[in-house]
Amino acid sequence: MTGTSPLPPSPDADDIRKHLDFIQAIVARMAGASAAAKGWLLPVVSATFGFALVKHEAQVAVLGILAVLLFAFLDANYLRQEKAYRGLYDTVARQTRPVVTFSLDPSDADDPIPPAGNRREKLRALRRRWFPDREVWLSWSVAPFYGALLLVGLWIAVVAAGHPPE
Repeated sequence: MTGTSPLPPSPDADDIRKHLDFIQAIVARMAGASAAAKGWLLPVVSATFGFALVKHEAQVAVLGILAVLLFAFLDANYLRQEKAYRGLYDTVARQTRPVVTFSLDPSDADDPIPPAGNRREKLRALRRRWFPDREVWLSWSVAPFYGALLLVGLWIAVVAAGHPPE
């Protein structure tokens, strides 16, 4: 015996289809969570921005702006994860690289990353793991929605700051 393990048997078509179903369910959950985040944000900013505008309280508008930034970060992370799972789906469907049958780890679809050597590389790897890249932030589902709410909030904060509270 040479000490090497034999290659795992290649999955049959039914296993591949079921694996793709599992991945698709995760992608659908991520898309649903993204929509839910947008749905929860709208009443929060409506209340904070409305109160700030009516009562001329710029601090309340700033709270609404912080809520927009928080929800934008949350939604961008949902999109980042969704894209990672779509990459896994594509890899399993096309069989471009071996992926363990029924693996739901999106990093299985990526090229292996060499271990980070110095502190700067470790910090960069950590940032990529937790923070969406520029492409995600500028996507059609993040930038226009949250950017518009952010601009409205900034405008309301300026208007509210220009009037004394009642």
